[in-house]
Amino acid sequence: MMSRYKGRTSPKEIEVCRFWCGEGNLIGDLAHCMTGSSAQFQHNGRGPRSSINHVTVHDGFTLTDLVSYEHKHNEKNGEANHDGSDDNLSTNCGAEGPTEDAGILALRRGLRRNQLACLFLAQGVPLLLAGDEAGNSQGGNNNNAYCQDNETGWVDRSRLGSEDDLSDFVGELTRLRQRFPQLKPHHWAVGKKPDGSYDVKWLTPKGEEMGEADWNFPDGRFLAYILGAAAQSGEPLLIVVNGADEAVDLTGPEWPAVGRWQCVVDTANGQSNSAALELGGHWAAQPRSVLAFAGAP
Repeated sequence: MMSRYKGRTSPKEIEVCRFWCGEGNLIGDLAHCMTGSSAQFQHNGRGPRSSINHVTVHDGFTLTDLVSYEHKHNEKNGEANHDGSDDNLSTNCGAEGPTEDAGILALRRGLRRNQLACLFLAQGVPLLLAGDEAGNSQGGNNNNAYCQDNETGWVDRSRLGSEDDLSDFVGELTRLRQRFPQLKPHHWAVGKKPDGSYDVKWLTPKGEEMGEADWNFPDGRFLAYILGAAAQSGEPLLIVVNGADEAVDLTGPEWPAVGRWQCVVDTANGQSNSAALELGGHWAAQPRSVLAFAGAP
């Protein structure tokens, strides 16, 4: 099935990878991706669960290689590096392949967390490539490695327990999908409903509803929105995606029956924390990070 992330066939597959590579003017496409890609899947009675989302699959780079290589390295495949795609929507963060630079390694881990957060916070069904949680690499090979019974094709989990191991983070994201049913809805989001409530509300950094000018901001790399609770007793979810190179000041938005926003995900440090965003209060969304907050009384 087509995906909206890292495949080779649908135009919507590429937007999230392009966004985290630093491209601007993509917030409309990113919003479309994060709410189920209705243009691709809302037909023949299908709901958002028809959208199978992935960052990486068996074709293309692994997640670690997606942030470690700008070019394919298929030299060992015996085809003079002519096989595989040259359009990988990847970044090496300043060094091609393995490096000892602590700053580059930290940036790569942060971008991996961001991609995983977008995958699990997007409406639809997430597909995780085996080994991505553990930092598996194919050494820059971006072609299907099923035929190689060697280190290229094997899933390497030797980094489990190291800084590169994001297994606990994936577990945290999985629990969030269980906690917030609006991440796996049966019906497409419409925005403002006839009764005046919202199933999704798109926000400026000031916590106000976005207007046309906000959507058309050419260099926009910031997206924030609230997914309304799936049931009357449920929790709304505030999601913030900052792809900019600088921190963005976020103002706590008002929402019915919400007195504060409790942080449940912060990819800047790889975990949630005990801090809360008060209504009208301020939170510095760190550069290249994803945040999620649960609405609390």
